[in-house]
Amino acid sequence: MQRRYTISYTPRAERDLEKFRKRYWKSYRDFLTILATLELDPYAVGIPLKGNYKGLYALHFGRKPECRAIYEIKDELIIVIVLKIGTRENFYDLF
Repeated sequence: MQRRYTISYTPRAERDLEKFRKRYWKSYRDFLTILATLELDPYAVGIPLKGNYKGLYALHFGRKPECRAIYEIKDELIIVIVLKIGTRENFYDLF
């Protein structure tokens, strides 16, 4: 049986997600669709980050606006922690 990762959100990511639900409905819906895949295999969906963000993964989704989410994978706990969700503009500068 394949293990499923639990998705957890930091307080910041929870606020970001609520803002997305209100402002960017289509991108919010895209994010929810991707979450199903993220639960099964977080390595297959995300892009490993480099430099200051080494060990974290980026998830790209949505169009108009293009959106991003940064998450961390904790294999030993079988959990994915979503750290931040936002639009592409200056996304990494604000983290």
